[in-house]
Amino acid sequence: METKGRIAAVAAVTAAVTCAVTAFACVRFVYPLMMAARGTDDKLGLVEAVLDSTYLYDYDREKAGEYAAMAYTASLEEPYTAYYTADMFRSYNDAIDEEYTGIGVIVTVNDSNEIEVISAYEDGPAYNAGILSGDIITAVDGEEYNGSSLDAAVDHIRGGKEGTEVALKIKRNGSEELDITVTRGNISQESVKSEIIEDGVGYIRVSGFNMAAGGDGKGTADEFKEAIEGLKAVGAERIVVDLRGNPGGVLDEACKMADYLLPEGVITYTEDKNGKRTDYKSDAENEPIPMTILINGGSASASEVFTGALKDYGRAEVIGETSYGKGIVQNVYSFPDGSGISVTSAKYYTPNGVCIHETGIEPDISVTLPEKYENAYVSDIDRNEDTQLQKAVERVKER
Repeated sequence: METKGRIAAVAAVTAAVTCAVTAFACVRFVYPLMMAARGTDDKLGLVEAVLDSTYLYDYDREKAGEYAAMAYTASLEEPYTAYYTADMFRSYNDAIDEEYTGIGVIVTVNDSNEIEVISAYEDGPAYNAGILSGDIITAVDGEEYNGSSLDAAVDHIRGGKEGTEVALKIKRNGSEELDITVTRGNISQESVKSEIIEDGVGYIRVSGFNMAAGGDGKGTADEFKEAIEGLKAVGAERIVVDLRGNPGGVLDEACKMADYLLPEGVITYTEDKNGKRTDYKSDAENEPIPMTILINGGSASASEVFTGALKDYGRAEVIGETSYGKGIVQNVYSFPDGSGISVTSAKYYTPNGVCIHETGIEPDISVTLPEKYENAYVSDIDRNEDTQLQKAVERVKER
């Protein structure tokens, strides 16, 4: 029995060794072929080669490619560079049009890798449901998300037809947890509103920089020009431009607005990683009406470009709080299958060479709101308590 046991043990060991040697031989055989076909640096190609040659089951190569592309850009850990599937890319492009279906909320990734609400479009679904600036979206329809999955979360939120509901789990003020259901709707982004607020003083609220949606549509720059002309026609001699909570949008629209107001010169410029500089310029024709500009921590990107240009030229005094500090350029590329990618490619600078990114625009006069309005939307602030607007009106009267 003892001899038979030793024979069985030897047989078992021999079988295990034989199996290992066979597997090792297979790897030694396949690997050089992969190297020759793919090259040693093509990691995705190597994975694909192994799957093609050894994987037991069929798999969806197109789906695998989509996941690989999303993971590739996600590994950069930079929220503005991302790969988008065809559906996601369609939603991405919708966000800069004047009209789309969704809940009307602008989000970003904060320093804690959370999805944070910058603002909601006034009178839009999210606004009317009670979503506030500073809210953290932690889950959508029961599925948890964080900053690393921002694009997937946005796609999920906007992934239904008009009239459908989306359930959001919200964290507010660091600890309070809320469940808020929002009904998706048709978001018409009227980006410019204007009125006379005092004798001779006009007020223009610019909530975003959007391009024209259709052939006869008007972008934000056209709306802004019409607002100024309209206010002048009813007696405005000075203007307050309110960019508080304006998350940005299309750079060209911001530059067109600045061109309308500035003398000939540089509006902004960008520099890429190789030091290549690209200038955006204004012509000599300009509208000289005196103005002040209101900004806060929710004023970002294109609104910072516009504000920085007018500040550097001394064209407008800036009132409020330091802006968000999003001063980087994204190039957007579309692929034949409808998918696409946004790639951070350069930094913005004001005409005087101030880098906007992660510093923001400092106001000429710093003014805070009463504490109860810390995260409020501009339209919800009582004019009698709006210390920032009051200061902007006071200063513009002196220009």
